[in-house]
Amino acid sequence: MKMNNGSIIVAFKRNLFKLMKALTIFFLNVFQNILGLTIGGLVRNEAKRNSYRYLSHIEKVKYLERRRQQKGYQKGWLYHRCKKEGLVDAYQKLFGFYSPSETDATKFRFGKYKGQYVEDIWKSDREYINWLSDQEWLVEYMDENDMIHELLHMEEEHKN
Repeated sequence: MKMNNGSIIVAFKRNLFKLMKALTIFFLNVFQNILGLTIGGLVRNEAKRNSYRYLSHIEKVKYLERRRQQKGYQKGWLYHRCKKEGLVDAYQKLFGFYSPSETDATKFRFGKYKGQYVEDIWKSDREYINWLSDQEWLVEYMDENDMIHELLHMEEEHKN
């Protein structure tokens, strides 16, 4: 079959168009993948930056203070939490020195451990604390309830 110059040019243009279309799709896919990786990296890093684990010590103390205020915890709660997490230096930089008093700690006002500190019973009789946390009537004792659930929450955070 003999082709004239016109049909050769039409066939060349058609093939050139297909080649250009294929190259355009290829480079768009490459660009999309590069952009996707860049944006994905930024999103993942942002999530890490907002995680409590990746905060600086000062930022952790600030976060804990906001949490203490929102939950209505006593001022001593922040110091004890910072002490437990090794953040006392950051606490002191932000708030100065603090000497905890007995009024800061939560004592049981009921039950077999009446008059004893919740934190002490947490260490010595975990079964009792776990049992208490499941009791509906515990909400009547707001300080003890908050402290028990905060201790359970801290334990859960340390597991993760």
